[in-house]
Amino acid sequence: MKLTNTILLAAVMFSAACGVTASEREDFYTDVPDEAALTSDEVALLPDGTEVEHANDLSAALATEGDETDAATFDDTEVAEMTDVEVTDDIDGTTTPVYQAAILKWGLHPRASDAFRAAGVTASRIMQTIGNASASAGTHAQDGSVNGHPYSAATDVSVSGLSQTQIANLLERLAKVGFAAWYRHSGHDGWYGVDHIHAVYANSKMKSSLRSQVRSWLVGRNGLVSNSIYSFHHFSAAARAAVNGKYAMSHQGTSNGSGGGISARVNTHGIALHVRSSASLSASIVSTVSDGSYITMTCQKRGSSVTGTYGTTTLWDKINGGYVSDAFIATGSDGQVAPTCN
Repeated sequence: MKLTNTILLAAVMFSAACGVTASEREDFYTDVPDEAALTSDEVALLPDGTEVEHANDLSAALATEGDETDAATFDDTEVAEMTDVEVTDDIDGTTTPVYQAAILKWGLHPRASDAFRAAGVTASRIMQTIGNASASAGTHAQDGSVNGHPYSAATDVSVSGLSQTQIANLLERLAKVGFAAWYRHSGHDGWYGVDHIHAVYANSKMKSSLRSQVRSWLVGRNGLVSNSIYSFHHFSAAARAAVNGKYAMSHQGTSNGSGGGISARVNTHGIALHVRSSASLSASIVSTVSDGSYITMTCQKRGSSVTGTYGTTTLWDKINGGYVSDAFIATGSDGQVAPTCN
């Protein structure tokens, strides 16, 4: 995984020389660049916090629940060890969306399922994964299909029988295993409706609205269109690093149809990055992109060797208008993350 500053650059090059991959580094979650604040367009993608139809679905889910007996599980913030499983994103996963009612016991990305297990969350607490409440701004619409099964990266979790302290502990647990999660407490932090936890698993492809929610969480916001400071729980540095790392591992991938490209961020420590007409330092400069801005790469190819923020590489990223060196792009990986350019 790419490192965030030049102080750690020597460590990256040493690891590469020794054949140590980034995923084998114990501290790789902390090597991911911090997220920038959301743009106004990204904020506009967030739900508004008054989704009555969605709240009705959650009320119906609660009405069918039995008494929960696992409250003591969340008396602390300890989680079980978890590793990311290999998955296959089905090519046509978004062409035949599957919508279901609340209280689905399926519809989870396999990594999200394992993460819930590591956090101590059982199926009985899952209120909704895939759903079609139009007032939810598509939050729970199907994100894709993995290993032949549809999923939504967004999941609603019941807080039935939990104290405020236990809810806070559960939020911390969820973050430690990769969920951007908020306690939706009616009348607080911009939410009006049924009390529950809304969790988005960061290491999976997801629609742009959920991607904006994850980024809102990473900068301490409420994941709603108000984009205000989230006050119910202040997550630990370890929890924030875990979600940031999982999000980077997903390459910030979007499932909004094919050909959408992969979102990544420019990291040049303040200077503008040249966009060239081809993957070569001798190619003409056609434009520039500013430090900290997001690009959408459609493909990658080999070209001139460049030394930058993330070491030395011959990989170049195709964006709208030309090519930029991958040496300055935070993709969450040292290798190729997009298809090879023709």
